[in-house]
Amino acid sequence: MNFAVPADAAGWQRRALIVGVLGVVGCVIGGFLQLNTFLRGYLIAYMFWTGLSLGCLGLLMVQYLTGGLWGLVIRRFLEAGAKVLPLMGLLFLPIVFFRTHLYGWMLEPIKENHWYLNTPNWIFRYVLYFVIWFLLTKGLTSWGHRLDSPWKIYPRLEALSGAGCVLLSLTVSFAAVDWVMSLDPHWGSTIYGLIFLVGQGLSALCFSIILLTIATRYEPYAEVVKPMQFHDIGKLTLAFVMLFAYFSFSQWLIIWSGNLPDEISWYLQRIRGYWGYIILAIVMFHFALPFAMLLSRDLKRAGRRLVPLALLLMFMRLVDIYWYVIPNFKQVTYFSIWYIVAPIGLGGLWLTYFFYNLRQRPLLPAYDPQMPLFLNQKHEH
Repeated sequence: MNFAVPADAAGWQRRALIVGVLGVVGCVIGGFLQLNTFLRGYLIAYMFWTGLSLGCLGLLMVQYLTGGLWGLVIRRFLEAGAKVLPLMGLLFLPIVFFRTHLYGWMLEPIKENHWYLNTPNWIFRYVLYFVIWFLLTKGLTSWGHRLDSPWKIYPRLEALSGAGCVLLSLTVSFAAVDWVMSLDPHWGSTIYGLIFLVGQGLSALCFSIILLTIATRYEPYAEVVKPMQFHDIGKLTLAFVMLFAYFSFSQWLIIWSGNLPDEISWYLQRIRGYWGYIILAIVMFHFALPFAMLLSRDLKRAGRRLVPLALLLMFMRLVDIYWYVIPNFKQVTYFSIWYIVAPIGLGGLWLTYFFYNLRQRPLLPAYDPQMPLFLNQKHEH
């Protein structure tokens, strides 16, 4: 059975490239016209798209550790998404070059945490993060490629995934602190990194739902991908929605109950006025509505019905990052065209490289140990 990537993927890649090029031109214009505002939008976009790649990498390792047909059908999507990380490493350079426009502590060091928040260490950690992420991705995809041939490579993938999950959790947590939490160097939270980690996994699941639904329009995927796969991915998405809400509420509860001026001020400026509507939207559309909808068994088993919810959750991830980033600045620009241009531009480049990676290999590994079970699934009513 031929599990090649649909031929239409080449067209998707070309369209993404056009969007990416136009977005880059817009970003350059934004850099000249409103550098500070543009950099804030660029940081939001960067955290979203890099988080999508990291979420793909994390889910890929979870799938190798736990098994399950839900991961087999989206594995190539996860691999292709994780392999975009080298590009994201390069796209961080504008933030490095114009870092003082975002991070005030680089111009006025903070004595209490200068041992951690100093420019040389900050740049070194950026390089270290991407080296670790690249090596994990390279190992998983290289060994995973051997599942297209009769190699007994699965134990190595499990061992690498076990260690990789620990490394990814630590590096993502520190990266979230370095790139977002340090925008306000006087405030800190021990749950901060976990919120970003879970959000990245949620974005990757939603992205996979969209692509898997598109793939089922083509043969032979329309025959072999069953409702049970969508059901499993839907249940996992529900778990991530609940986990994101749990971590976010725990952070708020701990800080609010402590009632310390240096800590609660961070929340006060994010729930007053305009920001109150944003946090209300996050509660409603990042948790309450998805939670209620994903309780439905019928919804979780229908890919086409899951797609609108997946798109909503990905959009709300972008809004959530916006809520974390923008209030840190004294001169707040609530809305700017660059908050839209930057995500579109980086998204076009991300998708171009993603589809390039996806087209290199068939969508299903021919010699994976789970393939016989997958191909012999019973037809369900």
